[in-house]
Amino acid sequence: MNIAFSTDDHYAPYLSVSILSILRNNSDSKICFYILDFGISETNKSLIKDIVYTHNQEVNFISINKEDFSTFPMTISYISLATYARLNIAEYIPNIEKLLYIDVDTLTNGSLKELWNTDISKHALAACKDFFIEIDQPEYKTKIGLEKYSYFNAGVLLINMRQWRALNVLNMSLEWLEKYKEIIEYQDQDILNGIFKDRVKFINSRFNFTPSVCGYIKHRKNREIQFPAIIYHYTGHDKFWTNKCSHLKANLGYATLKEISKKYPKTASTFEGVDAKTKIKRFIKDISSSIKYSKIPILRKKLYYLKNMTSLPSLSLASSLSFHFFLFSALKIFSFTRKNRFSNSFFEKCFCNVFFA
Repeated sequence: MNIAFSTDDHYAPYLSVSILSILRNNSDSKICFYILDFGISETNKSLIKDIVYTHNQEVNFISINKEDFSTFPMTISYISLATYARLNIAEYIPNIEKLLYIDVDTLTNGSLKELWNTDISKHALAACKDFFIEIDQPEYKTKIGLEKYSYFNAGVLLINMRQWRALNVLNMSLEWLEKYKEIIEYQDQDILNGIFKDRVKFINSRFNFTPSVCGYIKHRKNREIQFPAIIYHYTGHDKFWTNKCSHLKANLGYATLKEISKKYPKTASTFEGVDAKTKIKRFIKDISSSIKYSKIPILRKKLYYLKNMTSLPSLSLASSLSFHFFLFSALKIFSFTRKNRFSNSFFEKCFCNVFFA
């Protein structure tokens, strides 16, 4: 399995968390990581190497010249110039036929085998729909010539490297950018959508589960998305390393980063402290969402009645905790009989992240 990231030194500590989450959930796979390196320090390289080598996997750093992408527009403050490097990734990594590209602001919470084994022989890439654009900004697609096409989020891409080389993606990108340079808002993601609009294979959003996907399910009651989610993607300003993050599994990211910082103290300053109240809120949201998004109607119904019977918003912290301990215990027992729906590790991780991180 070939997996690539692109980052500068600022995001390197967070990359270590994303990589560790992959390694812990894919111990039965042989993985080679490729890091498109926009100036990562030797300290952070050592951190990443140590994590990868400890798990008996391979990592390669590929130095990228920032000047090669200096003319590309920067429209989003929290996205690094490094993201543009993937436009030339087929040339940077010449000897492989398939590559899984993942953004740094992600956490993997399951096996990537199903995603990796997706057949893309007739496509340039596989990706998940971006429901934020599809539902909330359909007019934007018209501006960039995509009114008749679905828009994908470029945070997780399964790439057919042979096709990318044949197409010369970097040149195609420059040509497309020449036409839409003054219009685009989402940088290289717009470019990739523009040049691959009819060459993309859409896959289930469990492989790129963003906050907008959560909203799409909640408000439109759409059940085409399978669970459990495999890759959680923290789009927007609030990443898993910030204390304002409310996306699912944020506690897992915080706990992992804190774990890494104990071994590598220099990384401690790269994340914000999270108080107990925030951890508990995140924990409750994780548990509730697992039921809410489940296809088991009786579970969703019982959660609705439980929440309404207890009037959760008016409960004291102690009472709320007692109720959710009860809910946690019930779900833990339920997980033994429904292993294909909720894994035991899910509850164990959530519990530990809240009370011991």
